[in-house]
Amino acid sequence: MIKSKILLHEQLNRIVEISGENPISGKHLVVVDIQPEYLTGFKDILYKFINFLNTNYESLGALTFLYNGYDTLGMINENEYKMWWEENGLDMEVIDGARFYDKGYAFFRYCIDSNIDEESIVNMVKFMIEKNVNDSRDLDEEFWDEFIERYGSNDVRELLEFAGDCINIPDLMDEIGGYRGIVVCGGGVNECLKEVEIALQALDKPYNVLTQYTY
Repeated sequence: MIKSKILLHEQLNRIVEISGENPISGKHLVVVDIQPEYLTGFKDILYKFINFLNTNYESLGALTFLYNGYDTLGMINENEYKMWWEENGLDMEVIDGARFYDKGYAFFRYCIDSNIDEESIVNMVKFMIEKNVNDSRDLDEEFWDEFIERYGSNDVRELLEFAGDCINIPDLMDEIGGYRGIVVCGGGVNECLKEVEIALQALDKPYNVLTQYTY
């Protein structure tokens, strides 16, 4: 248990805020939920961000837009989303070269919204992956006993063991599993962006945060 916590803290220490003239050079920029449904949250930074992408795109290693789309929430579909970016001034070169992925929604939010410690959520997700369990409602007493013995996060057990709500392992984990040199931005910082960060931590993926373009 001590060793696992040390490793987690070492990994968390690699999560840093970045800035500078071109902080995304050679990186995989992952944009989370900058989409029309959430415009009120980021409208003050939208056009500055678009100019930033147009200016720095050629230096990027990769660009991915993670969004809540039609397949998961009945929101914008991929073609409409691309058109929205074009209408707001994003160069077609950037749009054509980017990956768009409908990431799903609220897979860890029950714990986040219940104010469970982030490290405890990460440990929980890691352990579920290790045990090949996708839905916390499927966990048995043996799982919980072993989880507590290893991590000591009893607050997670108290919240989830007999709850009607759950956390689950999303397909997003497979999507981001191959990412390298990750920089994230977007939002919301305590909602969907936080879920993506937890997913990255659970997969032991170091990442940086482009804080000037978060909301």
